[in-house]
Amino acid sequence: MRKSIISLALALGLALPAFSDTLTIKPDAPARYTVTKGDTLWGISGRYLKSPWKWPSLWQMNKRDIKNPHWIYPGDVLVLSYVNGQPRLSLEKGGQGEVRLSPQVRMSDMDKAVPSIPATAIEPFLHRPLVVNEDEFNTAPRLIAGPEQRLAFGTGDRVFANGVGEMGNWQAYRASKPLVDPDTKENLGFEVMYGGDVVVDKLGEDVQSMHITSVAGEILVGDRLIKAPKDQFVSYVPHSPDGNIRGQIISVYDGVDGAAQYSNVVINRGRREQVEAGDVFSIYKNGKPVSIITANGEEKSVMLPGQTIGKIFIYRVFDKVSYGLVLESADAASVGDVVAPPESE
Repeated sequence: MRKSIISLALALGLALPAFSDTLTIKPDAPARYTVTKGDTLWGISGRYLKSPWKWPSLWQMNKRDIKNPHWIYPGDVLVLSYVNGQPRLSLEKGGQGEVRLSPQVRMSDMDKAVPSIPATAIEPFLHRPLVVNEDEFNTAPRLIAGPEQRLAFGTGDRVFANGVGEMGNWQAYRASKPLVDPDTKENLGFEVMYGGDVVVDKLGEDVQSMHITSVAGEILVGDRLIKAPKDQFVSYVPHSPDGNIRGQIISVYDGVDGAAQYSNVVINRGRREQVEAGDVFSIYKNGKPVSIITANGEEKSVMLPGQTIGKIFIYRVFDKVSYGLVLESADAASVGDVVAPPESE
């Protein structure tokens, strides 16, 4: 299966940049940097900018450019220069001097392209319908049996289902939980948990036969089957949200209490609020009450100030919710923490 790459969109046209923020280059930013295997766009941006989400401005991108996928590769050389006093980054192809990227993409080399963020942290989430319509999910084809009357199955097992209408690749899911807006109590969607992949190879009127090709944890009797989507390449440039979008973390994937770096979280904002893949949000943790003793000896409860604890990169957007990866974290992010556009830093 072709690896999904989330990579830099480099469009170095003469259009005005999408962001007018003043760029401050780090004192130790390299004048020339050779891209190496293992680099990420976020990491490279951090070599030049304290605010990596301002990377499009450094490349003079406009809003259209940000959504237009191009690629950089290990061995490419990035050159920092100044035009009318403003910093600009350009790409040098070996021996050719500074060049503007053409619209072509080296299709055969896409798997070698530098990803925006660690692809391994989110790749399992890119081709799976994490949020579904609950009614449709409850009527989807269902696993009904497997070998030796077992309830749980693994890779290589032959299992049986009811309701499958076509052969090919399918994915097994089980119900997880509804996603609810903490303020309005609106039902934002129904989250499902991925169990594994199956290939349907025999159709019957009432029972369909298939074998399991991969498992994430386990596949169980009762799991629902959803047709596997086609592989696709996705390319996101990290950037500040377009507008003053504020929301909250409403779920930490896998149900852990706190989200550290490279944890996946869900926020209560989606397409209808104009969230898009590549948006970077700051995470704000509200202050906590503490007791103090005043000068006259009285006990008093005071509220500690809130603080910014990290950054979230949005990589998958549904109608009412979005999934993001915690890229920076000075403290564990939790359900209820506020997300908002990054401060100007």
